[in-house]
Amino acid sequence: MSKEKEILLGNIDACKQRVEKLSYSLNKNRPLFPLTTKTVAQLSDEQEESIDALILRYSQIVSMIQDQVFRGIAYIEQEDISHKSNRDKVLLMEKLGAIHSADEFGTAAVLRNKFAHHYPEAITERMNRLNLVIEEADFMITVFEDVLAFMRFKGHIE
Repeated sequence: MSKEKEILLGNIDACKQRVEKLSYSLNKNRPLFPLTTKTVAQLSDEQEESIDALILRYSQIVSMIQDQVFRGIAYIEQEDISHKSNRDKVLLMEKLGAIHSADEFGTAAVLRNKFAHHYPEAITERMNRLNLVIEEADFMITVFEDVLAFMRFKGHIE
């Protein structure tokens, strides 16, 4: 097994662990959603910390898949991505069949970026973004399952 494939498989295993934690956070927080301006204002400190953990885990999954897993897939598929933007990498993954929709993945990445850059915002904007995280987290779990199916189909994992 090549060193690159070994690294990719390690990154896949790390993603599996993060997906399990993301699933836990989703299940724990799902009863709080959809949020309203009233419920956002009434969140307890514990509930806010729990939502923060959900956001962190969501952001980690998006980053891990985009930065490590997609890079590893491109390498073992003998695709040069050294000069490609993240958008081009995502389009390549769609073309290869590792993901179903580059556009939907792009939406998930944009949401991750919005969480990463904390700007002062109105409570309504915050609430709207938080409500998106539930749907997008479910989507990222599906993306990871699609990547695993692609890896199995290509014979890279059992």
